[in-house]
Amino acid sequence: MASFRESEIGPKRGEARRMLSLLLSLLFSALLLFGCKGIQITGKTEDVPGFTEAQAMVLLGSERNRYQNVFGPELWSLPISGQQEENYGEYFTARMKEFLQDVKTLDLLAEEKGIVVTSTEMESIRRASTEFYNALSEEDRSFMGNCTVKDVTDIYVNYFLACKTAEYLLSNINSEVSDAEAKVISIQQIVVSDEESAKKLHESVTASGANFSYFARQFSEDPEIDRTLYRKEEEDAYYQAAFSLEDGQISDVISQDGKFYIIKCVDSYDEKATEERKKRLEEAIRSGAFRRSYDSYAEQHIVRFREDFWKKIDLQKYPESKASNFFSLYDRYILPLVKGKG
Repeated sequence: MASFRESEIGPKRGEARRMLSLLLSLLFSALLLFGCKGIQITGKTEDVPGFTEAQAMVLLGSERNRYQNVFGPELWSLPISGQQEENYGEYFTARMKEFLQDVKTLDLLAEEKGIVVTSTEMESIRRASTEFYNALSEEDRSFMGNCTVKDVTDIYVNYFLACKTAEYLLSNINSEVSDAEAKVISIQQIVVSDEESAKKLHESVTASGANFSYFARQFSEDPEIDRTLYRKEEEDAYYQAAFSLEDGQISDVISQDGKFYIIKCVDSYDEKATEERKKRLEEAIRSGAFRRSYDSYAEQHIVRFREDFWKKIDLQKYPESKASNFFSLYDRYILPLVKGKG
């Protein structure tokens, strides 16, 4: 499965991009493409309409411009390694195709589950569509398949339904992670190979007024004095000792793997780092659960686009086309509806 909207050649941007990289964890930041005949579906689904060229090019054009506006048109001819494609242009187009096939698969599931666009949601979609379309130049419209405002609206609807369906799949997943599970601490350490040396150092660092950092810099065999630790599924003696300490406390000498350690706790609960790790763990849980649900459905509903249209895409055409705000408008007008904040 490709990456929903996550780029390997550009930065992440916007809450929608973060949410959708979680939902479908694919490999590229763009979307879509393509035409209405020639979609082969196997499994439960027999007859599914595809996207018109104009609908597809609205998204592909916007994303091409977003990258090209930053990196320049030479980006598309740069060679790429480790992929079937020879350059970034071919890679970009292939990922767009995979992405739209995933969007279509989620739209199929939406139809089965009775997930639809409400009148309130449609108002926001029309607002985004109108703003996007009215700002297009003639060059933009030409590059985007001579699109109409209806083409823009239709692709926003399809994308929104895919997102709404993904949220449906996630709605019953318990991804809560406790503070204890996500806990991050900051420590300093002294590492030596000799037990007697470790014992003498322990006496020194636990003496009244001793400067642990000084002894660590002078005598530790490991140049890494300051460390940030987080809980692991299997914790050894080192981790058990570290997480048992309160701020300012110093451990006993710990023997592990032929080395002797002395640990000082600098911060027994790094609140900011713990919160960030908690979010990452919860996203990983949601992402894994989503992929399992999605993959199970997708195996029975295989969507493939087979038109010649894909072979004719030229990312070097219409260099004066600059419109790149398809997703920023989605973030502003439509994303809150997916997340229940609209």
